[in-house]
Amino acid sequence: MNLRQMLVAAALVSAAASALAAPPDPAARSISGNGQFIIYCPDTVLRSRIASLVVEVKSELLALLGEGTDRWKIPVVITLDQAQAPGQAPVKFQMIATPGGSKIEIDAEIGNDPTAINLRRQIVRAILLEIAWRDRPPIPAGQQYLEAPWWLVDGAIEILRRRDSGVDAELFRRLVENNKLPTIEQFLTLRGSDLGRTAEAIDCACAMALVQLLLEQSNGQANLGRLIRHWPTTGDDPLAALTRDFPGLAMGNGTLQKWWTLNLARFAASDRYQGLTAAESDARLAPLLQIELVIDKAGTKKTFTLGEFDQFLKLPKARETMVSRQAAAVALGAEVNALFRRVCLEYEQIFALLARGKKRGVAERLATIESYRAIVLHRMDEIADYLNWYEATQLGTRSNAFDGYLKAVEELAREENRRSDPIAQYLDRLQEEY
Repeated sequence: MNLRQMLVAAALVSAAASALAAPPDPAARSISGNGQFIIYCPDTVLRSRIASLVVEVKSELLALLGEGTDRWKIPVVITLDQAQAPGQAPVKFQMIATPGGSKIEIDAEIGNDPTAINLRRQIVRAILLEIAWRDRPPIPAGQQYLEAPWWLVDGAIEILRRRDSGVDAELFRRLVENNKLPTIEQFLTLRGSDLGRTAEAIDCACAMALVQLLLEQSNGQANLGRLIRHWPTTGDDPLAALTRDFPGLAMGNGTLQKWWTLNLARFAASDRYQGLTAAESDARLAPLLQIELVIDKAGTKKTFTLGEFDQFLKLPKARETMVSRQAAAVALGAEVNALFRRVCLEYEQIFALLARGKKRGVAERLATIESYRAIVLHRMDEIADYLNWYEATQLGTRSNAFDGYLKAVEELAREENRRSDPIAQYLDRLQEEY
């Protein structure tokens, strides 16, 4: 399958089909707040939710692209129907020419699998298509046209979806470690249909990375806007289109590939700034406080606690061990939880004193810092317990950690009165996702 087949949506509208098609019921219509989206659906609640959703998605997308004002010219008509003909695709997406100009149509049929519609993706797709074609003449019936590239659609969606959770650094780490990073040319030009979940997740993550990297370029938002508007005439050659509108990347394919690879590796390390939790900090600190030394000529080893410094400090290698533990405490101090920095600093100073053979006041300092360390761990446990309870029972906006449990309770409570038709299922899906 070539690029045009992947990115091109055929706009074939026959006169006979138009004549036979039943016009939507005007009474089952809603218009979005910005006036661009016209939604037809017999279910009033679903129609209202979609009208709100399209405005929300467009607002987020325009902010991402740095579009200060909404200057739309092409209307988008969304029709949702409960019936679905066997063997038909759940969504028909097309741009057509009308006497009044171009129009984008999204016809979604809610069948047994309401999630197959992926309405958020269709909305983003329509918004980017409108930006690309708003200043161009309407497409004649039967003529093919290029949409915005798939990686821009999916990348923008992933960036908006992960604003709170951040990048999945683990996925990029696995790609780097297994040497499975796609070349930039393959990524831009080849994407098969019927992807498995794993391949689709990798593609979406890489798309998000590419869009984020382009936005981070000098004048990135403006250049990305130009890329979208130029795409109908330049999209047949994605590499050339990218380097044309992002001149900072136009140093040649080798330079572009190096930029792409290094930045994917950067995403693999994106979670290093997060540091350790209090429990992880304590677990990393604990081995430093266990001192293993040789105690006789036979090579017998014994492990001492740091508090037993009076016993082990006279042994060979004891002071060298204290020097190495001081260095380890310094290194750990850069990663530990903020509440544990005082703990690391105090142990670092104690190791330094013992390395010089100075024991005065060390026992008291050890007692004080051990008490503080225990208090920190206890308080962190109490805080975690309280936050878990508060999130599960009191908080209006949650981090979703308890969603599975709470949804199960809600499902049991309303099971008897719950609608089971496809539109009701789709409403439930909208509630869960958005």
